[in-house]
Amino acid sequence: MRQGIRTAIDWALVGAELAKEDDHAQVEFFKSFLKECRTFGTDYQTDIQLMSINEKLTDDEKEMMQTIGYMEGPQ
Repeated sequence: MRQGIRTAIDWALVGAELAKEDDHAQVEFFKSFLKECRTFGTDYQTDIQLMSINEKLTDDEKEMMQTIGYMEGPQ
């Protein structure tokens, strides 16, 4: 991860700005997020982090996020 001058981050503002971006920028965000998660050391650590996020989302938010992970056809 690139480190620079660090200041407090307003995550609500980041999310609001990201929502206004086009799909290319949004894909770049999610790919970067997942790439960074893979540096945690083990799949277990990544799973725990993602489950912790899931636990804090509402049912409506979880339902909205399902579309991102949708895979067409048999896997």
